[in-house]
Amino acid sequence: MGMPRKKSKSPPIMSHEFVIQNHADIVSCTAIVIILGLLFEATAKISRLFVFLQYGLKQDEEVNEEDDEVIEKFPVDFNRGWFDAFTVIFQMLIVIVVHAVIQEYIIDKMSRKLHLSKTKTSKFNESGQLSMWSAVSAIWAGYCVHQSKLLPNVSALWEEYPHTVLRWENKLFMLIQLAYWLHMFPELYLQKVRKEEISTRIQYYCLYFFFIFAAYFTNFWKLCIVTLALHYPMECLFHVSRMLYFAEKDENAQIGFRVWTFLYPVVRFLILSLTVLVFWFGFGNLAEKGFDPASGNFNSGLIRTSAMAAMCLLQLWLMWRFIQLRFRRQRDQKQAAQALKKKSTPAKAKGGKSKQKKSIESEEDNKVSNGKLKRS
Repeated sequence: MGMPRKKSKSPPIMSHEFVIQNHADIVSCTAIVIILGLLFEATAKISRLFVFLQYGLKQDEEVNEEDDEVIEKFPVDFNRGWFDAFTVIFQMLIVIVVHAVIQEYIIDKMSRKLHLSKTKTSKFNESGQLSMWSAVSAIWAGYCVHQSKLLPNVSALWEEYPHTVLRWENKLFMLIQLAYWLHMFPELYLQKVRKEEISTRIQYYCLYFFFIFAAYFTNFWKLCIVTLALHYPMECLFHVSRMLYFAEKDENAQIGFRVWTFLYPVVRFLILSLTVLVFWFGFGNLAEKGFDPASGNFNSGLIRTSAMAAMCLLQLWLMWRFIQLRFRRQRDQKQAAQALKKKSTPAKAKGGKSKQKKSIESEEDNKVSNGKLKRS
């Protein structure tokens, strides 16, 4: 008879470990409760704030000729306002659930097969999540750029400003961007991120959230979408290459890193040039200038110069981080090459000594055999 297996004790309810293990279920139940609120008149108005996009512009109503019934169309164009915060909160709940599903059913299975260390596992998990998010965001941003015809017609980025009206796909894109980078802060606790990595992650989470929120609030969202459409493919390529590196597929990883190393400075230069073009020449030459939050106009000299300076400093800082990373990788490669040389030289020395011993022994054998022949 085999010994019965001990059942793993479940953590006490509402403890830290319980919340971490079951956070996806807790959050999904919260989202379901908000959705069920749509079924009741008393809570429908509150649930609508969370579930649906706010500030929709009414379209012309159509009348059915057979029944003479008025057909209400779903709004396609939207304004922006403070009630969008409720939509961001609800989308953040959905993103947390999707994050947990991807982590459990895709990334964790891949990392278990690779048998990585704790440090590499943490970085592999980070790259796994960000590679998928970057790929989805790049495709979505490219679709928004195409639908809004922002490129190659660059003048569309500043013409008819303020851009207070957003199509639904543009508004949803901006709000989900905010929700994703906002949800990354509780993920530091839920994913048990190592203390050494928390400060670095908080740094770029804040940068993403601040710049996207500022662009949405000041109606510079068109430039933001084009910038993200250029930026996210580079992020996707970097994180996929890093995952291949941790998976010990060095050849594919090196190809990815080489392409990324070539394209990353090009993208930074394009974003820098586009920023100067839009803020200095585009918004600077518009007839309607001034600060009027009620009408959505933030095209004052101070705000325009501050926004341009912040974007330029961000691109320069990212290039500095890129140069530091390149120097660090070259230094690590040199150290690895030197370590291999040090290991190979003692082996060669030992091999040389053994050959010398064999030659001496063979000479002595020849002398002995020659002496025996002479005696005989």
